[in-house]
Amino acid sequence: MYRRPRPDLRPTSRPTAWTTAIALATGAALALTGAAAPAAGADHPHRPRIHFTPAQNWMNDPNGLIHHDGVYHLYFQYNPEGDRWGNMSWGHATSTDLMTWEEQPLALPYSDEEHVFSGGIVFDEHNTSGLGTAENPPLVALYTSAYTDSSERPGIQAQSLAYSLDGGYTWERYEGNPVLDIGSGEFRDPKVFWYEEGGYWVMSTVVATERRVLFHRSDDLVDWEFLSGFGPAHAVNGVWEVPDLFELPVDGDPDDTRWVLIVNLNPGSVAGGSGAQYFVGDFDGTAFTPERLLDPGPPDGEVFADFEDGYGGWEVVNDLDGDGGDGPFGTAPAAGTLPDQQEVVGYEGDRLLNSYVGGDAPRGHATSPAFTIDRDYVNMLVGGGHHPRSGEGGHASVDLVVDGEVVRSATGDDTEHLDWVSWDVSGLVGRTARLRVEDDATGGWGHVLLDHVVFSDGPAAGLTDYDWLDWGRDYYAAVSYNDTPDDARVTMAWMNNWQYAEDTPTSPWRGAMALPRRLELETVGGRPRLVQNPVDQLESIYGAPVYERDSAPVPGSGLDLPPAEPGQAYQVELTLRPGQAQEIGLRVHEGADQATVIGYDTAARELFLDRSASGDTGFHHAFTSRSAVPLPLEGGGVRLRAVVDTSSVEVFAAGGRATLTDLVFPDPDATGISVYADGGGGSVEDVTVRPLGPDPSGAAE
Repeated sequence: MYRRPRPDLRPTSRPTAWTTAIALATGAALALTGAAAPAAGADHPHRPRIHFTPAQNWMNDPNGLIHHDGVYHLYFQYNPEGDRWGNMSWGHATSTDLMTWEEQPLALPYSDEEHVFSGGIVFDEHNTSGLGTAENPPLVALYTSAYTDSSERPGIQAQSLAYSLDGGYTWERYEGNPVLDIGSGEFRDPKVFWYEEGGYWVMSTVVATERRVLFHRSDDLVDWEFLSGFGPAHAVNGVWEVPDLFELPVDGDPDDTRWVLIVNLNPGSVAGGSGAQYFVGDFDGTAFTPERLLDPGPPDGEVFADFEDGYGGWEVVNDLDGDGGDGPFGTAPAAGTLPDQQEVVGYEGDRLLNSYVGGDAPRGHATSPAFTIDRDYVNMLVGGGHHPRSGEGGHASVDLVVDGEVVRSATGDDTEHLDWVSWDVSGLVGRTARLRVEDDATGGWGHVLLDHVVFSDGPAAGLTDYDWLDWGRDYYAAVSYNDTPDDARVTMAWMNNWQYAEDTPTSPWRGAMALPRRLELETVGGRPRLVQNPVDQLESIYGAPVYERDSAPVPGSGLDLPPAEPGQAYQVELTLRPGQAQEIGLRVHEGADQATVIGYDTAARELFLDRSASGDTGFHHAFTSRSAVPLPLEGGGVRLRAVVDTSSVEVFAAGGRATLTDLVFPDPDATGISVYADGGGGSVEDVTVRPLGPDPSGAAE
């Protein structure tokens, strides 16, 4: 949480379960309730309790993460003059525990000649740069100079250097800047580390619009030599930003290691908009080689429909209600994005079926010509709203119809990004079928996107087949700390999404950091994958549990847990067992007409985070969403850890093998917590609910 001068608030005492729990918290947690800690909601009800935010103004990507002399330094993209992006400078905050942050003076301010974009910091322990002394070696920052029209390099992005001789509190720009310039306007985000085996520094950067990571080496942090490039690969429907390369042991074995390359992407992430993908492989000091590299899209096959030349033989029925005009499909396939629609990406060619003609309200259907199934897979690009046939309130889906019966169905995931859907139809070979696109949903996200239907002998590779740090909507620019104790690999990320970041309803600040996470590599599904959980220091702000239960049934009427105190952050841990339920989950920030839902869909075998009715969702049309991660049950259940703050929900499932992070903006009095089950009864096990951080009422002080 952020330390700032505390307003003159008179503490009150409310002897509830939650305040009693805070009073019984550990000494470390009690220290957070001192005079320097803010009262939640003192300036805004959505000011986070346990996530860093600046006192005021705009913040985005974390920069220069380093642990030095017992202090964690968090630098970040910052606008010192307003609450929207601009005037990019490096803000600065420090912590000794990763939980309690003290904002420092501006570290690297913008100038008339350059804006200071993202970068990293290293401790030049042996003074290889010559910018310090043997007795006082420097911290060295490599950052991107985004040169302005007033400079000698208008429009160019190049890598520059600054150094600090007082532990990172004040900085001097290098007189010979920039130190690496390739003449590009999209060359940015340096992250540097010492490559021990080779005895030199390695810098990773991106050429953003080319979707390429570049690697350079240096002996002195000043003169840089090109090594190699990587990409494009996997998710490429957006620019690549903020790369990070590091080595980790697999399953804790120091003799079995892999290298991990994080590449952030905007837009085009698995949840829509901004996100962070990663690759696991080898780095030999020159080049990074991934162990697993998938060719996107389907295997070669027969293109059944691409909509480039109109609807062809498709039967299109618009305006079922008689007042929608040419909606929802129009008289011809759409040329991409329609009026009042957020940007549609991921389709192929120039046109696609887009049932947003006239908005979400019109209803209709489009049916393909009949065909004989003669390949094992039907592959297609699908997007739009998440309105499955089994849901309530009308569906919006792409269906495979055989003998008048729907035998396969697909829907979007509340995103305008089309991704590959693959149906295994090997058991239907020889049958006559049709595709039917049905738009019967009239509310939010009540539309379907479809393109490039291909019959193939194998499934297509799409976004859900790639590796992602987080499957939610608000985890971007993830980058790791240098020089952490015990070589722990700790990341921080900007908890936001560029689709709506400048419109989030907070003031006088805008932007927050996700909780710091420790990354580890574990063998999952036969290959090394990242597992991530909040750093252990989160336990320092634990309050005593307010609810514990070994097991309990979850009937159709649900199971209520003790509500939170207004403005209180908290953590819920439990195991969900669906049993006969089609869906089971946890509802947080629950009020009379709102809740954020963390649910498990047994048919889809996925965990989802749904903020469609989470409170204030109307500030931007792209905010309402449902994000999901594939996750099979283990022993009939799934273990969840949900960290809930005043304006965010972070979910860590199956020991950290799946994560979902979303911003939410609930009403301050939406404090309910409950477990629900739909379509049958389920149960929960090992339930613990505990507050995090100080009591917002001041009762525990």
